[in-house]
Amino acid sequence: MIIDHFFKSNECFSYEALRAAGYSNYGGADLAEVIAICSKIRPGNEDDWVREWQKAAERAISHARQSQAVKNNESAYQGYLRASNYFRTAEFFRRQNPENDEVSQILYESSENSFIEAMELSSFTYESVTIPYEGTTLPGYFVSLDSTKKPRRTIIFNGGYDSTMSEGWFAIGAAALARGYNFLAFDGPGQGAAVRRQHLYFRHDWEHVLTPVVDYALTRVETDANAIAIFGWSMGGYLVARGATQEHRARAIILDDGVYDFGSAFRAQQPAFIQKLVELQYDLTCNWIFGWVQSLSTGIRWALQNGKWTFGVQSVSEFMRTVKRYTLEGLSHHIVTPCLVLDAESDHFLKGQPEILSKSLNCEHELVSLRADEGGDTHCHQGAFFRLHQVIFDYLETRLPKGVSAEKP
Repeated sequence: MIIDHFFKSNECFSYEALRAAGYSNYGGADLAEVIAICSKIRPGNEDDWVREWQKAAERAISHARQSQAVKNNESAYQGYLRASNYFRTAEFFRRQNPENDEVSQILYESSENSFIEAMELSSFTYESVTIPYEGTTLPGYFVSLDSTKKPRRTIIFNGGYDSTMSEGWFAIGAAALARGYNFLAFDGPGQGAAVRRQHLYFRHDWEHVLTPVVDYALTRVETDANAIAIFGWSMGGYLVARGATQEHRARAIILDDGVYDFGSAFRAQQPAFIQKLVELQYDLTCNWIFGWVQSLSTGIRWALQNGKWTFGVQSVSEFMRTVKRYTLEGLSHHIVTPCLVLDAESDHFLKGQPEILSKSLNCEHELVSLRADEGGDTHCHQGAFFRLHQVIFDYLETRLPKGVSAEKP
């Protein structure tokens, strides 16, 4: 397991550093730069974390502007992509009060703006979009190979518990464009701009989110209606699967990783008596216990604070009761779309969930586990994206008709 290579004494810091470094495949990082950044951060020191990643992001922005000034747009594009990833990474642990945290807001906006600046310099056709949703809209972006508006295969990115739509570019967007696909990413309730700017919070009945997104994709002439795939990433593995219990228009769904019961991630190490106290609403006692536990672990503190914020609840106890609804029990048999269920051999968040989900499915599906010997054993296979995308696109090649989508400029 390679998760502790950056910070041996802090698993959470190490995983997030690996996450940032892994995007080097698609221009989101320079590996030696990430090593240099991490060398200046004391394990578990969140002030160090913000300072060093922000400094690197601002340096990347400065270099990008220098390149842009001399018309070296390719290098400027790469610089803005690195800045976007580094700003996102810098902001990651600021969860104590993100809605009133000016630093958090600045870092988040800088990440998104850097991504847009990168895409405006790219060779692709990029468009920021708004997706109609229950009397309001969801933010997103659509990227195609060119401006011809030819219908092509299209991948929809559905992020997870903490991802942003700009991060979706590194997770699968760049890989999709390299293979001739269109790419549609969005922030749903609880995610990115939807939670920060609109105060839309996660909901367990994700079919009410996914269907409007597919509706929108089908309004675009660039989308081949017979060749849509939906990619659910991390918690998105639950969200997309839940949406697919009622939304059946995609030709394939990718669940990376597969999630049957998202709440299990929070209950796995929780004593039964605490779960009972939460159920009985002994919240003063439970919140004191959860507060004490948070003082012991960077990862636990971040996960519980992020849950309170993105689920729109006032306490950890309320979050624990709410997250119990995020399960496919009694529902997974309604999924009819062919599924690729991905697993990570050493997943430290949702170990065992892909296999449980796979066994519950009646539809055509494959379960593929990436292993430690190929570097793909961490949650969402961070740092092994060439191998991950090989598995995903091999699967899609046999299920999505090509048509004009096989054409590349």
